Amino acid sequence: MTIEPHRISRRMFGQLMTFVAVAEILNFRRAAEAVGRSQPAVTAQINQLEEFLGVKLFVRSTRQVRLTPAGMELLERSKKLLAETSRLINDIQSQEGLSIGQVVASFSPTIAVSLIPRVLSAFERDYPGIRVLLREDLGAEMFAAVQSGSVDFGIGPYSRVPNSLDFRPIFQQEFFLILHRSHEIAKRGHACVRDLADLNLLLSTFGSTAREVLDQATLAEGLAVQPKYEALQYQTLFALASAGFGATVMPKVNPDILAALSLDAVPFRDRKLERPIGIIVRREEKLAPAAEAFIHRLLTIAQEDHKLSGLTDWSKDE
Repeated sequence: MTIEPHRISRRMFGQLMTFVAVAEILNFRRAAEAVGRSQPAVTAQINQLEEFLGVKLFVRSTRQVRLTPAGMELLERSKKLLAETSRLINDIQSQEGLSIGQVVASFSPTIAVSLIPRVLSAFERDYPGIRVLLREDLGAEMFAAVQSGSVDFGIGPYSRVPNSLDFRPIFQQEFFLILHRSHEIAKRGHACVRDLADLNLLLSTFGSTAREVLDQATLAEGLAVQPKYEALQYQTLFALASAGFGATVMPKVNPDILAALSLDAVPFRDRKLERPIGIIVRREEKLAPAAEAFIHRLLTIAQEDHKLSGLTDWSKDE
């Protein structure tokens, strides 16, 4: 019998779900318990489905229930139909979830400048209905924001997180010797860690992750360096270097900023200085689809950026 599409009603999907339960259990009473209906209601649904299809689906006796050949075929195809319908509904609901909504994220200063403008441009193009709120935080403030739930996640170099949070590394951020383009080292095009002993150093505040990167490199070379000036923000360090007060060791952050300040970012040839950048999330808590989509777009942009390397699957616990 050919079934016209307009005759397939919503009620039939309920009948198919009941049929699958009975066909797999082969007991009307237990199938009724499984679907949360009375046994007479389940029997009525099967009778209605058989009448609609014009075939017997079960051979029933006082001792057993078994499928007819038509019932066996319907079972396999019904399971596929119901599974595909479930996937379809989930997909549509997920798309709806990404058509409106909000993402609130916390970023460390160097990540906010280096990646976020391009990420926002791509994300707003793909998800125009989702509002993105950004804040810029250092370690302690980022931890508090993620823990309290005032942000969905944080991204930065702060790997020593509280027990309630997870740090999931996504790439390594390289450090460079940043100094005025007129300096001899800038003209040379590369630096060595030992060059730092002869420079006026402009360094991040002691205890910052950027300072730790430098301290580890100089310790490995047996050097003891003293900063001429210290500052918390990279903008201040760059401004001092541009004014000729010395050199700093920091990520590039943004080539346009360096060019505007007449600075060059010179790579270290003898040792690679870097720190892990990771996503900071609440432990054992799944992110909302909008936040997942934002992170996916960020990872895509980072992977395309030749300055960032070593990307990993951020969603897997280390």
